[in-house]
Amino acid sequence: MDLLLFQKKRTFIILFVVSAIIISILGVVILHTHPRTTSTNLTLTISGNTALLTHTGGDPLPCDRVTVLLDGEPLPLALAGTDCPWSIGETLAVPLGPGDSPHSISVVYAKGDTRQEIVRADIPGLPAGAPTPVTLPETIATTALPTPSLTPALTLPPTPASPPGPPVASFNATPRSGPVPLAVQFTDTSTGVPSRWTWSFGDGKTSSLQNPLHTYTREGTYPVGLTVENEYGGHTRVNQGYITVTAAGSREVYLEAGRDARVCPGGFLEFGVTREPSRIRVGGKIIDIPAGARVRLDLPLGGKGKVSIRDDQVIDFSFDSVTLSLDGEPVAQGLVRDVSIQGYDSLISSLCLSVSGGDGKVRILEGGVLVGIPDERSPVVLTSLRPGSSGAMTLDCSREGFVSFGGRVTDYSFS
Repeated sequence: MDLLLFQKKRTFIILFVVSAIIISILGVVILHTHPRTTSTNLTLTISGNTALLTHTGGDPLPCDRVTVLLDGEPLPLALAGTDCPWSIGETLAVPLGPGDSPHSISVVYAKGDTRQEIVRADIPGLPAGAPTPVTLPETIATTALPTPSLTPALTLPPTPASPPGPPVASFNATPRSGPVPLAVQFTDTSTGVPSRWTWSFGDGKTSSLQNPLHTYTREGTYPVGLTVENEYGGHTRVNQGYITVTAAGSREVYLEAGRDARVCPGGFLEFGVTREPSRIRVGGKIIDIPAGARVRLDLPLGGKGKVSIRDDQVIDFSFDSVTLSLDGEPVAQGLVRDVSIQGYDSLISSLCLSVSGGDGKVRILEGGVLVGIPDERSPVVLTSLRPGSSGAMTLDCSREGFVSFGGRVTDYSFS
């Protein structure tokens, strides 16, 4: 019996030792095949025609492992002596060239076979004649990258086709700034043949469309992120402070014209319902609206119609083709002739009124003062129609050869 017990103990000890050796070997393999990437933080700012990359925290960067790319082209890293490695508080200056040209800039850290994109930014061109921002304070150490000299292009043999792999996310947007509500068209410019897209607009809303149209309904500066995926993997890019939404202009206007006019296609009226009973008849169907619901009335085709708002109530919104959405979900579409909203708040409007040019007198008053019109035959456009300071708005462009509007607009123009 003692011999049997001794053999069992010896077997257990041998298995334990062998397991420990195997685990140690695996640990060495894992550490070898997955090198640690850097935890460096870099901050990118623009000063005139120069991009300033400041090391703001984390690991120092050895110069031989860092690549700075301007518009996809690597630049020589001119850090030497005490400036290398790149450490906290040191700033690298990258000349961008002409101020009206857009650029992209990124910093890549490489260790073994691992590459890490520390920072990536798409830099819009400065408007012509824009003032140059103040220069960097003297207390910050700045090391400049020399502007690459133009050299004749080398003729290289054709690059073999890259093997399939995960996509790389990139995107642009138009417009990047403007008054609320701001409709922005986002365009996917990713490489690598993505098959799935996930957008994050920075205001809590998302989309899985490749090229979504998104409307920002509150003022602020928003980051935008895009994740692209295919069968080989995925990639995410986030651009901080990418969209800027400013306050809507406020001009109290009354317009009356003996001309034809229409609401521009694509506008909407959005508000929260505060009191019941409220209802909207769409295409012959009455839809009851509960208090607390968020209502959006879209005019995808624009057209002729009427709007009347007063005493915190929406009492008329009559158009031939309206899409009704409740809390972001479309619920009905068709002709609207009967609206009764007993109370509303947080109203947002992107409705635009286009008055045709030609014959027919046009009279515009702003703040009760008659506005001079440069050309009596010019068309007139009013943007972002909404209630005025009294809480009232009236629009009637339902008849041929006549239009009237009273309320507040973001702006008006003659063209």
